[in-house]
Amino acid sequence: MEMLFNASVWAAAVRVATPLLLAAFGCLLCDKAGITNLAIDGFITVGCFICVAVVDQCGGNVWLGMLGAVAGTALYSAIFGLAVVRFRANHIIASIAMNLLSGGLTTFLMAAVFNTQGLYRLSNIQKLPLFHLDFLDGIPLVNAFLNNQSYVVLLTIALIFVMRFLLRRTEYGLKVTALGQSEGAAKSAGISPARIRWSVVLLSGAFCGLAGAYLSTTILSEFSEGMVAGRGFTAYTAVVFGGSNPIGVALVTLLFGFADAIGIRVELLGTGIPSSIISMLPYVLALVVLTISSVSTKLRQDGRFHLRPLSVGSHNLS
Repeated sequence: MEMLFNASVWAAAVRVATPLLLAAFGCLLCDKAGITNLAIDGFITVGCFICVAVVDQCGGNVWLGMLGAVAGTALYSAIFGLAVVRFRANHIIASIAMNLLSGGLTTFLMAAVFNTQGLYRLSNIQKLPLFHLDFLDGIPLVNAFLNNQSYVVLLTIALIFVMRFLLRRTEYGLKVTALGQSEGAAKSAGISPARIRWSVVLLSGAFCGLAGAYLSTTILSEFSEGMVAGRGFTAYTAVVFGGSNPIGVALVTLLFGFADAIGIRVELLGTGIPSSIISMLPYVLALVVLTISSVSTKLRQDGRFHLRPLSVGSHNLS
């Protein structure tokens, strides 16, 4: 119970949730436009690698690494766009192919660029400065969320409200939503489905590139095979449960981040609980969240239950 009110645990939860939320933004845009994007894991992996490669070649400059990751991953996501938008491939099959491609491609490039396998650790990285305002020290929760956090965390928090405004108040956001609800109606209204879908796929790549850059240079200082560890699928879970509301998605990712932070804390305290059990916490929570969402939706549709889940979208994976 003490951990629920521990400022350091909440600060760690925010840091861990940041790449999840960035990836979830990309997944949310695709979902709103009618694209089931499960290639998020692969996009983040590519973002991690590109950022580490650019930082290594540019004297440790993380800002350049992040820019390179955003641009490079957006370019990589164009392959997915080509498959699902241009050739109308099955979204799930295309996503699996992209995830497999990212693993093989980064393994090959790690050997070619760094002349190593499995792991490359940055030795000359210039960590990003941390945000701090003295007057926030006396406000426990706000202090934990904002002070001594990377500027990427602040950007991500701001993006919650930017995304909400974009989807609800702008012409572009309304077009994205209309396309996801009915492609035929969107065409009748003069909306170009291909143009909108291309844009959301590229934006999802950019968001995942930033998520990968943050993961590889702020949370860690390395690139290793398997370092993404299913974060893309966790981000998709957050979108399913958070629905069309970026604030809801943010709260779900914070919940996952909190579960991860508690796991790390418990392991550091030496409670004797096996680390393998602790590392399962976020994934068990993801399964619980999906189960609750599915059951409540089914019962609500049958008219026997009226709990309204946060997810209001339709996710047909066939």
